[in-house]
Amino acid sequence: MNSKTVPGGIDASVRVQPVSSLPEIGVRAACDGERVFDGAVLARDLPRLASMVPQAAPETPLRFSVRFHRDVVRNLLADITVRTEVEQACARCLQPMTIPVTGQSLLQFVYSDEQAQHVMDECEPVLMDDEGAVSLVDLLEDEALMAVPSVVMHEHRCQPAWREADDLPGEPAEASDEPTEPERPNPFAELAKAWRRSDKS
Repeated sequence: MNSKTVPGGIDASVRVQPVSSLPEIGVRAACDGERVFDGAVLARDLPRLASMVPQAAPETPLRFSVRFHRDVVRNLLADITVRTEVEQACARCLQPMTIPVTGQSLLQFVYSDEQAQHVMDECEPVLMDDEGAVSLVDLLEDEALMAVPSVVMHEHRCQPAWREADDLPGEPAEASDEPTEPERPNPFAELAKAWRRSDKS
């Protein structure tokens, strides 16, 4: 399989692989064999992440580790970790900014929506298809989307996009008395959760 070194100062031992090489995984066999999938792909090649890839860094990788296993009561589980960077609009100045994203979850695989209602509290339910398989691409996309924050802002005090047009040039913006906007639900997380629970058969 052809591969190339991940750009951007990432550990040279982590190599980019084609998204097409990521398999459909038979969950029971993977858990019984405690299979581990480690690697990196270009984020732009993941359909649901492509629009978030930083324009200044089109080669941004998504690094991942997925470890399948069972617990003492034989539940089908996987520890998943993903790391990448995405571009989002600052909620204050509306200019694009690049932020690091790390997602980490314990997945529990189920065969039905009914089973999904009874997974362990610390787990995220993932619905398998009729053959008991899941797509590794879907798992990576879901985890990354769930980790994207709903609101981001520059650390420095950037210029609010809604500043009055008649403010004098060079005049410092007045401190806002408005309370900080409360954290809103992450729409990407809700989308990813819905995708995980959908029937892909």
